[in-house]
Formats: sequence, C-alpha cells, structure tokens
Amino acid sequence: MLTRIITSVVALAVFFAVIFSGAVPLMIAIAIVILAMLYETLSAMTKSRALKLCGYVSGILMMAGTYFGMTEQALALTVLVTLFFLVFLHGKTDFKEVFAVVFMAVYIPLFMSYIPRLRMNLGLGYMAFIFIIAWGSDTFAYFCGTFFGKHKLIPKVSPKKTVEGSVGALISVMILCMLYMFIMYKSGHPLGGVKPDMISYIKTGALGAVTAAVSQMGDLAASAIKRDTGIKDYGKIFPGHGGFMDRFDSVIFISPVVYYYCLHILGIG
Repeated sequence: MLTRIITSVVALAVFFAVIFSGAVPLMIAIAIVILAMLYETLSAMTKSRALKLCGYVSGILMMAGTYFGMTEQALALTVLVTLFFLVFLHGKTDFKEVFAVVFMAVYIPLFMSYIPRLRMNLGLGYMAFIFIIAWGSDTFAYFCGTFFGKHKLIPKVSPKKTVEGSVGALISVMILCMLYMFIMYKSGHPLGGVKPDMISYIKTGALGAVTAAVSQMGDLAASAIKRDTGIKDYGKIFPGHGGFMDRFDSVIFISPVVYYYCLHILGIG
C-alpha cells in the first residue's frame, strides 16, 4: 500500500506541473499518454507486428483527426486502412483480432480528445473534474474496499473489487466534487465565474455520482480485456498501479461523459 501511495503522490505532482504549464504541454503530454496506452494494449492483444502497425496507424489517424477537427474523416480513413490490413493479413490472423485492435486504436485517442476539448471550451477548472472523479473513484474504491469490503462486485472480471468499495467511491466522489466547487469559489476562481447556488451544488454532486459509476465501469471494462488477454497489468511503469492503461482506464471512459454533462446539464461555458 505504501508503494501505491508514494507513486500516486509523485504522479499527481507531475500531473499538476503539466496542466499548469499551458495548453501546448498538455497536448504533448496527452499525445505521449495515448501512444503509451496504444503500446500497452497492442502488446497485450496481439503478437503480430503487422497488426500492431495497423493499430498504430489507426491510432495516429484518430489523434490527427481529433486535433484538426476532422474526426469523421479520420474514422472513414481508419476503416479503409483496416480493410487493407484485413486483406493483407488474411490467413495470418483472425479477422476478429484485427477489429479488436482497431477498436482500441480508435477508442483511446477519440475519448482522450475530450480532455483538451473540455479545457478549451469550458476551462481548466472544469477539465479537472475528469481527473478528480476518475482518480478519486479509484482511490476511494480501493480504500473502502480494503477496509470495509465483504461482498464481491463482479469476481469473474475483477476479483478484488467489492460492492462496499463501489458504493463508498460513489458517495465519496459526489462529496468530493461539491467540495471542489466550494474550494474554487473560496479561492476566488468560481466555476463559471459566478457564486454557486444550491442547484449548482446538487448538479455537481450528481455529476460526481453518475460519473463515479461510469468510471468504475471503465475500470471493469479494462479489467475484462486483461482477463481475456491473460495479463495482470498492462505495464509496470507505475509501481503499485501498473501501466498507463491501468492508471488512465477510468479517465478515458468518463472524459466524454464529463464533457457533455458540463456542457448540457451544468449549463456552464
């Protein structure tokens, strides 16, 4: 547990240094994280170098498409590239493996693109919700599960996750989001530039509850892939946490949810 805590503290220090350095360092950091996650997932899913190349090409196309506002064009081109590799690799690999690799190569860059979009359209303060919720959910689920967990959540997918940990994370993140809004207001940087009212706190608490549940689903989805590919962790770069995909699986999953919730329900921006 000590190793896990030390890693979290160091990682958070690096994270805050990056996001407060400006938009460009953030974009570069996100691109590096995406490539690292592609490397980890592709290594777990296939041994074929040609199929890995297909995944990297698809992932880079999606990164470029989302950056230049040409997501639809990137998706269309990715389909064409996939079909090319499908023909090229016929008889050498299963077509289901091709589509699984390309799915991850589309999913990771596309969903991660909502992080800089949230910063650009709504501001840095709102972008922080993604990480507060994702990492808060992981942290509280871990500690609540460790100290109070008795009932397994979905043991076939993730043997260590418990119902108590899941519920504890949901309630804790709901409070954490409202506390974050209060702290931002008291620090002189209110979200939306206005004093929060009771409705704002309720909506923010709901954001925490809803996305904490979604965050845990993202974690479980990543765990399901690990079980199917026969690995324990996607990587070892973060002692006690695993790889980039282990650390960012929830972040990926909730990014579009937080973005659209803030845009259409909180009524900010």
